[in-house]
Amino acid sequence: TRKRDIKDGKAEDLTRQPEQIRAFRDTWELGIHSYLSYLRDRLVIARELLTETGSVFVQIGDENVHLVRCLMDEVMGSDNFVSLINFQKTGGLPSKLLTRTTDYLIWYAKDKEKIKYRHLFVPRTQGDTSLDRYDQIELDNSNTRKLRTDEITGQEPFPKGKRFRAVSLFSQGESEKSRFEFEFMGRSHRPISGRSWATGIEGLEKLKNLGRLILEGHTIRYKRYVNDFAYIPLTERWESIQIGTSLAYVVQTATKVIQRCLLMTTDPGDLVIDPTCGSGTTAYVAEQWGRRWITIDTSRVALALARTRLMSAKYPYYNLADPE
Repeated sequence: TRKRDIKDGKAEDLTRQPEQIRAFRDTWELGIHSYLSYLRDRLVIARELLTETGSVFVQIGDENVHLVRCLMDEVMGSDNFVSLINFQKTGGLPSKLLTRTTDYLIWYAKDKEKIKYRHLFVPRTQGDTSLDRYDQIELDNSNTRKLRTDEITGQEPFPKGKRFRAVSLFSQGESEKSRFEFEFMGRSHRPISGRSWATGIEGLEKLKNLGRLILEGHTIRYKRYVNDFAYIPLTERWESIQIGTSLAYVVQTATKVIQRCLLMTTDPGDLVIDPTCGSGTTAYVAEQWGRRWITIDTSRVALALARTRLMSAKYPYYNLADPE
């Protein structure tokens, strides 16, 4: 851990029994077949080690994602496929054609029916496409108006006020109990044919008293403000994952990617294993979030990097809920 120049093939750097050395790099002497064979062996063992609620993630670039997906169908079972997550990296690999800025996470479960899954949400930020639907603003004088395109895109200063979208107050289906008349702005309103009110009379009165109702044409709608819930559900498309300014190798992994995988599929105290350790990112993130971990690599270069990184890192101090 105190040496910065660990090398493969140097006897003096061999701290344990001799082993076959493979530094973590993305070249395979015997081609893609040797990589798939190598990966299959690890996936077979990983499948046996997983709990019934466990998940396995494999990160891969676009060149071989289809081959690894077929391999994982064979080992894990096609019925246990969960998702193909694609995430945007800030750094790109140079190419003669389109620059590649996307990597893929192939996610399989040990048993999809029993998988442990925790839904994640991410903050809604300015410029997010989900904000496009919030196309109206309530000004400080309580007047409302439509936002102009140049205001939504940020080309013009955003006016002071509360941004909102007008949401339908009708639900599918007809129910006599939910097709009552409601007075608003001097007019009587009733659901259109085939629809019912989405809430009862008390709910409508409460929205009215809070100034949350708006009339568009002849239809009464509900004002949903951006700040009502300033988060959006995490989907299979992860944008702008920060990994620094340049890529050292193809599937270099961002801490945020592993963080999301851990938070989605584990709880504090759960055990995580990474059979291709690299620089120890999985162990580093697991330690930060209170997960137990085992990390493995066949290269002493990778192990030296990971060991130094883990022993020199700072981690949060956790207080027990019941210290006694």
